[in-house]
Amino acid sequence: MKDLALVVKYYGQKNGVVITCDEDVSVVKDPNGFRIAEWNISDKLRQPSVDELKALEPEALLYFARKNKLAELDTKFNDAIENGHMTCSFGVEIDANNDALRNVGNLLLVMGADDKELFCDYNNQFHELTRIQVELLQKEIIGHIKGLYAKKWSYREQINTLTTAEEVDSIVIEF
Repeated sequence: MKDLALVVKYYGQKNGVVITCDEDVSVVKDPNGFRIAEWNISDKLRQPSVDELKALEPEALLYFARKNKLAELDTKFNDAIENGHMTCSFGVEIDANNDALRNVGNLLLVMGADDKELFCDYNNQFHELTRIQVELLQKEIIGHIKGLYAKKWSYREQINTLTTAEEVDSIVIEF
């Protein structure tokens, strides 16, 4: 068995019992592999046989692989949403996150049809933009953010439909 402690933890979760290794259960490695040395929670949950745990191992490993990969997805997605940037259609590198979207929207609220305003790009360089250019920035930022969500949903679907821990672990998440 690859990780008996993980399988035991999963066995507990499936049965509504939180198992803490080293307190509730003692798992040790001997020449034949891992084994349960102590089971201190018999009052809460019966000790499973080694065969039961071996049968549960693929499911447990998949469960924790998915859980870990989904946590990684959330972290990387949140970073992309908070710190996103992109090159807009007229060649300027811009922030492309919710703050940038709010700022561009606020700029549009005060701009007249023929106004030009200074806009600070991702590299802190100023550009004089027309209202039409600022409206285009707004649409491109929205498109960028929508694309991040679509990518997140695609990764999540992939993680939840793969059938082995190895497949899930092999996913490289990039935004």
